[in-house]
Amino acid sequence: MKSLLNLCILIAAISLCNATPDFKNCRNSKANQLQPGDVTISACSKTKCILKRNTNASISMKFTPNRDFEDVNTDAQGILLDVPLPFPGYYGTSACPFIYDAEGENKVGCPLKAGETYVYKNSFKILPVYPTVSLTVHWGLNDKNGDAACFEIPVKIRA
Repeated sequence: MKSLLNLCILIAAISLCNATPDFKNCRNSKANQLQPGDVTISACSKTKCILKRNTNASISMKFTPNRDFEDVNTDAQGILLDVPLPFPGYYGTSACPFIYDAEGENKVGCPLKAGETYVYKNSFKILPVYPTVSLTVHWGLNDKNGDAACFEIPVKIRA
């Protein structure tokens, strides 16, 4: 009985480590809608997303573009009081080196084909200069004609 209880606790802990609270698909985006389970951020639990300064967090996003993309860039911003603030070192950089096959095992890069499933995997630093605030993180993959994938999630940055 005790081993069964330990197993249940272990399974619950693993599921919490791989959970991400509800995110929203970006407004005005023509990209295919992401579904629950498509986005995982390592610093998030099932109920909240707390990013601790001076640490790294990883992101995984499974998506299926609705058109071909020759190249995609990362659109990573913090939105504070309705003001978008680009994340230095990520905003506007190529996302191609972080694109994997549908299983997330083999790097495939760009171009991306409409209707094929890909996984974007990256990590990002929570810089010590970031203020300790609650904000919305906007994370998208796009080109000059629109989004391949995009979501927003509320987070709290802590010291």
